[in-house]
Amino acid sequence: MYDIVVVGGGPAGMTAAIYARRAEKSVLLIEKETFGGQITHSPRVENYPGFVELSGNELADRLIEQVIAQGAEIELEEVTGIE
Repeated sequence: MYDIVVVGGGPAGMTAAIYARRAEKSVLLIEKETFGGQITHSPRVENYPGFVELSGNELADRLIEQVIAQGAEIELEEVTGIE
């Protein structure tokens, strides 16, 4: 049982997981394909605060590392329903 389940592991979902963990909630982050979402297809990201330039894959890697370091659990699964 988790306090919060985040469906979707793109930048918004990973940010939600990070903030939920900072609020001391138990968190499960579920992504069906690749953590990072659409940003992983970007060869160059230049508008992300704190970084002059990095690839979408680098950004996704840094985000998921932070999610894990904060203590959220992650799963690669497809969500087919919510009760």
